[in-house]
Amino acid sequence: MRARSCWLYGKFGSMPNCFNSPTGQEHLKHVLNAIYENLTHSELPVRVEAALALHKLLRHDLAINFLRPGLEMLLKTYLKIMDDIDFDELVEALKTLVEVYHDEIAPYAVSLCSKLGETYLRLIAQKGSGEEEDNETLLTADGLMTAIKRVLNSISGEYKHLYPQLEEILEKPIEVTFTEAGVSSIEDGISCLAELLYDQYQISPRMWKFFFTIVDLYVNDRGVIEEFIFQASVPLINYMQKNPDQFRNAVFDGFGSCMDMMFNLIGKIFHNAREKECEIEAICAVTLIIQMLESL
Repeated sequence: MRARSCWLYGKFGSMPNCFNSPTGQEHLKHVLNAIYENLTHSELPVRVEAALALHKLLRHDLAINFLRPGLEMLLKTYLKIMDDIDFDELVEALKTLVEVYHDEIAPYAVSLCSKLGETYLRLIAQKGSGEEEDNETLLTADGLMTAIKRVLNSISGEYKHLYPQLEEILEKPIEVTFTEAGVSSIEDGISCLAELLYDQYQISPRMWKFFFTIVDLYVNDRGVIEEFIFQASVPLINYMQKNPDQFRNAVFDGFGSCMDMMFNLIGKIFHNAREKECEIEAICAVTLIIQMLESL
């Protein structure tokens, strides 16, 4: 009965005018409190239905403000339920929490990114390919990378001690966005990479490999990043700005120095821009040249 009641409020309680009257507002408070308590019920079906119902009620401003003081416990509980059961709708619920409370989730960045990244990798592995590709699963996976980007944006410039952990957690999810399997999330993957680079004083070896990935994909026409080179120029500029000495001196075995690779990339961008008559890509190449000169 508890699970069914939670389902009922999740199904119909999210309607815009459902709790507009004064008595309705008071009723909503009681509902929120009861569903919140059921998040820790001993029975898993009750916990799941409570989690699914609560995020739908966040369409009401009263619900957002009412639950704000319990945000820490709310996030921990959602992550715990996701450990207990593998359920895509719970992923959507967690995404909603990240979107609604994006300015307040910074202290939970590591645990959120860990769960979101882990689930993203699982869904990408499950989605299939070609005619057998599951579009619904793909859309859910794409949304997870967007949620990760929101988490990183929420801590931008702060909590610098968390970044080594975040790099380790997000290395594989970001790497997958630069492949055919994860290409639909590549813009968010590039944004996440740029955030990780920009908000640190130095660039770790773990992150330097993405410099090679971006250049290699574009220069060798691997069919993933061509349409996103303008966005990819942002992390490339970060590589040059954050550690100019390393940029000038680093060498990738068998592929030459970073400087050589950047010259090859810029030449390729100019070539493609000329063929496509694309001024934006040409501007991208000029911007990279300017940054190179500033890094010398």
